[in-house]
Amino acid sequence: MKILGIVGATGAVGQTLLEIIEHTENKFEKIKLFASKSSARKIVTIGKMKVSIEETNLNSLLECDAVIFATDSAISKEFIPQLAEKGILCIDKSSAFRDHPNVPLVVPEVNGSLLLEKDFKTFPVVASPNCCTIPLTMVLKALDDKFGVTKTIVSTYQSVSGAGKLGVDVLTEETKHFFNAHDLSCQKSTVFPKSIAFNVMPFVASILDNGDTDEESKIMFETKKVLGKPNFAIAATSVRVPTFVGHGESVTLELDKQFNVIEIIETLSKFPGLCVVDEKKPQDDDEDVLFESFVTPREAHGRDEVFVSRIRRCEVFENGLSLWIVSDNLRKGAALNAWQILQHYIAG
Repeated sequence: MKILGIVGATGAVGQTLLEIIEHTENKFEKIKLFASKSSARKIVTIGKMKVSIEETNLNSLLECDAVIFATDSAISKEFIPQLAEKGILCIDKSSAFRDHPNVPLVVPEVNGSLLLEKDFKTFPVVASPNCCTIPLTMVLKALDDKFGVTKTIVSTYQSVSGAGKLGVDVLTEETKHFFNAHDLSCQKSTVFPKSIAFNVMPFVASILDNGDTDEESKIMFETKKVLGKPNFAIAATSVRVPTFVGHGESVTLELDKQFNVIEIIETLSKFPGLCVVDEKKPQDDDEDVLFESFVTPREAHGRDEVFVSRIRRCEVFENGLSLWIVSDNLRKGAALNAWQILQHYIAG
């Protein structure tokens, strides 16, 4: 592969992807950047390369050997089928093809082997999961392989960058407005149905007929698909919180086997991409522990790892376990996972 295309290069995920490429080994001879008409002809520096942004167009995309789509699903649906028909590898961060039966939904540490299957290459499209699904499935895979996971309840605490640059701008302006006018009225914005500054809302994307939000539905469906367990029992509640970058997830699990917390820590610590930050001190040789460390979204900002902390037993289930997951939603939750998919595919 010689030419890489990136669609949505000026967005939050696209910009993060460029940062990752700049600081990792890049084997592509040329990188083509695509965005909207308003960004066309702007010059971007990637390492030693200076690249002029192009308005997204099919003819120029067809010159690429692989294309990463870091944009909305409408753009992906418009261009990906035409590129795939020509044998061009497409890695899509949007939700456009996640439920497609012939498109693998991939977290490389969990199910990267799907990229090696011959059937995949007849329609070379790979979907990258939701920014909350990725860290969740990494933890679930690690635990399921050793202990078996029978049920999962997850509540997500999602930063405004999950709604793109506009979400960040809304939080910034509402915060300024509060300090200038001391106004905490709960008004609808151009992005969110209620004010997000100094507030939380159990609403990430639209509410479906069954009462779940679209985000919750995605997390549940995608987790089953990535793990390859269509009957897996999972419930999700998604909450938007007034942080800029980094998503947190409160997770309660039922395991199939008995365990002790030290075994859980050892299992998670060995899994690629996971970092356990949960200092513990045994008390009188008892399994009870003291919790001295945890990770917050601000600390995860700019980091590639998925952090796990607050690991403890839960009495709701017979073999119950609760823990806290945090990751940078723009990196492992989006750009980094797409880049790792590409690297995994190339390594073949």
